Amino acid sequence: MNSETTTLDVPGMDLGIVTASATSRMILPPTSEIVNWTVAQREAALPENSTTYQQRPEAIYSKMAALFAAATDEYFEDGIESDFSRGLLRLIGEHGEKAVIELAFLILHDEVNAEIAAEALRWLGHIEDARSYPKRLWVLERSLFTPAARIRDGAILGLASLNDPHAIRYLRKAIDQEPLLELRSDMEQVLAQMERGS
Repeated sequence: MNSETTTLDVPGMDLGIVTASATSRMILPPTSEIVNWTVAQREAALPENSTTYQQRPEAIYSKMAALFAAATDEYFEDGIESDFSRGLLRLIGEHGEKAVIELAFLILHDEVNAEIAAEALRWLGHIEDARSYPKRLWVLERSLFTPAARIRDGAILGLASLNDPHAIRYLRKAIDQEPLLELRSDMEQVLAQMERGS
């Protein structure tokens, strides 16, 4: 079976990895988090009797890819629902973190249009779903370091909506690396918002 492993670590950060094969997809949390897991948490997330973390239902991947394909002609306005955002919310509502894992793979492997990916990231910050929250936060934090400025912008807006202090250290690192003045300024504003709230 062909498999692919993509390290998503940014120097000085501990963001975890994405792995994929023809039948499975997983996002492992940062090594530092796994080390602190209890035995029960490790067994639940990384079962010893399985070669994969999570089976990837083709239906979820197909629906997510189709959602992106259908959105190629959509025009997006900040804060205004679209067919794409409604479809994304519905998929994550139905499938939780499994849908977020598929979304992460499409975005982080640069398999989708950057404008649509940015729209998805903006909406990740507005979803009310506790099951998928850790994965949504992870995707937004990691997306601060993607090559596409549009995707980084979407990640900034998604993180601003979540307003989770967990993202502070990732924002600081992203600010240090951000080449675009406007995006760096946006990151600094979100960082200040989070620091005031923490």
